[in-house]
Amino acid sequence: MRSVIYACLVVSCVLAAVVASPLFAQSPSPTLVKEMVASWQRAATDIIDVAEAMPEEKYGYKPTPEISTFRDQLVHVAGIAQRFIDSAKGTKSEPEHPHKAMTKAEVIGLLKQTLQTGQETLGSLTDAQLLEQVKFPFGDRMVTRFTFWLGPLYQVRNHHGQLVVYLRMNGIVPPTTARRPA
Repeated sequence: MRSVIYACLVVSCVLAAVVASPLFAQSPSPTLVKEMVASWQRAATDIIDVAEAMPEEKYGYKPTPEISTFRDQLVHVAGIAQRFIDSAKGTKSEPEHPHKAMTKAEVIGLLKQTLQTGQETLGSLTDAQLLEQVKFPFGDRMVTRFTFWLGPLYQVRNHHGQLVVYLRMNGIVPPTTARRPA
């Protein structure tokens, strides 16, 4: 009798585990590449939102004569990101765009296209590839691909911070601030 009860208990536990497993299954753990792509997407969204928030007539704005205009900063971000993308693909970067004459729509289009290409290039990698050594596009050093892709991500975040100040100096609430819950 004990063996029958024990067998029924074991079968009940196995059946419960099989039935419950889809209900309690955890999502697959994120990969390094997925986490990097998510960071890239957030950074891209934030800087594009800043670019869209500034009125076109203020794209030539610069707080002091010695520093870059709002437009120059955005085109620089796209140019640096493109240099990393080209380096990752083993191609040579094209000369910079004649950005002094670019409209707001053209600058935003350039940013969106470049950052999307960067996201796709980064997203095509595996975690193992992120750990491989590659030549850094600036200077003469080798780094992991992970460190390589931190370069353009850092640039986007750095310039986002600068451009938030440009917005504030023009009385515009930065989109990242506007999205915060009250």
